[in-house]
Amino acid sequence: MSFDPIVQVSVSEQVAQRLLTMIRTGLLKPGQQLPPERELASMLGVGRPAVREAIRGLALLGLLRIRQGEGTFVGSLQTRELLEPLEMVIELNAGTLEALFDARLVIEPGVAAQAATHMSEADLARLHALVDDEQALLGNPERFSALDMAFHETIIDACGNPFLQSIANSLYLLGKKSRGVTSRIDGVLRRSLEDHRGIVAALEARDPARAAQAMRQHLSRVRDAYAASQAAGAEVEADGNAVA
Repeated sequence: MSFDPIVQVSVSEQVAQRLLTMIRTGLLKPGQQLPPERELASMLGVGRPAVREAIRGLALLGLLRIRQGEGTFVGSLQTRELLEPLEMVIELNAGTLEALFDARLVIEPGVAAQAATHMSEADLARLHALVDDEQALLGNPERFSALDMAFHETIIDACGNPFLQSIANSLYLLGKKSRGVTSRIDGVLRRSLEDHRGIVAALEARDPARAAQAMRQHLSRVRDAYAASQAAGAEVEADGNAVA
């Protein structure tokens, strides 16, 4: 029989856990300013270095925001902001991109179906404006991608279901890197523009089934274009190795 050794938690970790508990229970609310470092250390009965380290760690996770000259504030706690650190550590490769497309194909058609019955006239007007702007940016993948993200974000925000919004927003943020890859594949931007028009038409018709199908078709076409580009790249590499 063996026993795992008892691991002592550092003071800074204890401070971080205390602050996390206060955020989770609502004692510290989004946007609220924390007491100054010296005062917070006195309140918790610990040294300032432990408080400083705990705050730095929670800031890296997006839970706290440090504003130079102003102080430390609780973050917005919005899904997009909280997932930013995760985006940085997820490796972007063929496997993760394919898994991301699979996840989006499960979630986003349902989001579009919900949005078809909840979307306001202002939301529809924004989608029309985004599509019009995309038309003028077919030769600029970077700026087109920014509009593409705004397009999907508008639909997510309009779906009216907080649980779907939370999941879709997670995929939305992680999809920022994938757009940098797919937007440069030949023909993808023009096809995306056509798909976006079809999605808007379905949403404007308040037709959930049609909206879901339009979104599914759009994501499938981008995924297929990506898969084709990967296969073509692998073939070129194989030919090059054969010649070498």
